[in-house]
Amino acid sequence: MFDIADKTTPGHYGPSQTALLLLDFHTMFVHKVGGQEAPAALDVAAEMRTWAKSHGIQVIHGLIDVNATPFPTCKGADRLLGIAATMRSNGAEEPAELSEGGGDDVTFTRRPGYVSALKSPGLEDFLQKNGIKSLVLTGLSTSGCVMRTAVSATDAEYVVTTISDGCADPTEGMHDIMIKNVLGQMGYVVTASEFQDGYTKARSGM
Repeated sequence: MFDIADKTTPGHYGPSQTALLLLDFHTMFVHKVGGQEAPAALDVAAEMRTWAKSHGIQVIHGLIDVNATPFPTCKGADRLLGIAATMRSNGAEEPAELSEGGGDDVTFTRRPGYVSALKSPGLEDFLQKNGIKSLVLTGLSTSGCVMRTAVSATDAEYVVTTISDGCADPTEGMHDIMIKNVLGQMGYVVTASEFQDGYTKARSGM
């Protein structure tokens, strides 16, 4: 998956064509509803962010706009509005680990009901304008925003890699099902250390 001659792999794309996406790491999701592995996934995502920034890879935060309303045909709109109201009072923000050091991180938000980060206004334009072709995904939850973003991104002809230990799911066993049976069918699935080692060696010509 790190063959620099193969345009279907993340190794083909240099740092300027690669972006790390941190999806829905709202503090409420990390500490209350993201599942028992959510704090560990946050730690991995924070470490991936540090690594990405040190290699000149764009970091993109994808979040839910808790001040927006669901789209008119959204199923369960009242439930989503209730969750958004709770998050506005406590839990909408990202943990401090994902903003340490500042830098050129960018954030895109989407209205409740949209699950894929690519439904965030301006995100696809940003990717296209900056020539980004390869997306590396972390987030909460694996079966929610990570899976839906992976699907829409591969359909939009991006190369997609999911960082398996940078994701978590509240439903027991669902994370493993997504990782083993779904996400690997449409893109690549590796741990954070595997991606860092493989990508670094590929780009350095080793």
